[in-house]
Amino acid sequence: MTSGPAPTPGTGPVTRSVSRVLVLGANGPSGRRTVQQALGRGLRVDALTRRPQGFPTRHERLHVVGGDATDPGVVDAAVAACDAVISVIGAPFTRHPVDVYSTSARLVVSAMQRHGQRRLLTVTSTGLTPVDQRHDIPVLERLLAPLARRTFGRSVYDDMERMESVVSGSDLDWTIVRPPGLTDEPGTGYQSAENWVDGGYCARDDLATLLLDQLDDTRYLRKVVAVSTPGLQVRTWQTIRRELLKR
Repeated sequence: MTSGPAPTPGTGPVTRSVSRVLVLGANGPSGRRTVQQALGRGLRVDALTRRPQGFPTRHERLHVVGGDATDPGVVDAAVAACDAVISVIGAPFTRHPVDVYSTSARLVVSAMQRHGQRRLLTVTSTGLTPVDQRHDIPVLERLLAPLARRTFGRSVYDDMERMESVVSGSDLDWTIVRPPGLTDEPGTGYQSAENWVDGGYCARDDLATLLLDQLDDTRYLRKVVAVSTPGLQVRTWQTIRRELLKR
């Protein structure tokens, strides 16, 4: 298990340095934090959102791109301008079919291959991790997780799985990040490990920090990494309500 934001000694950079990053899902709560932290690190940022007029941040190194991550032309142009891509796309739970994760992933992978880009980070969920591999989560959540996976969360989780398959099947320098319940509490430093890490919650600030740390780190290159915020406690019902209603 490793902790952020400091990198582990001995890990090397990916093959190319990153100075400009494209953030998909930039206007969501995790996307906004990722954009803000990237700017704080001196990066140039392209923030892709369907609602550019509502994006709250203005900065000389920020380019807000209006468009949909499932539009081939929009994605191709956005990818061509950047050195790396971070996808923090999110969709609310629904019983209707969901394809935004997998469709955007296919377009991004194709565009990156076409333009010679390498570094791709995508965010899914620990909801894809089998419950018997998930340790140190509240009893109620342990009972509800399989129900959510089979019922109201099925269409979202199924498409996340398709997204992971598209990304992991590519020849890019990819990393798949699986956080647990995300919260708006201030970040206090993340812990991370391959596939699973103890902790039922992750501050969005800490998720953003991990994503940006991995831009030039090979620690989780072509791997699935789990991340959480140690010691963070949130009421289970608050998490369920927020995830169901995306509040």
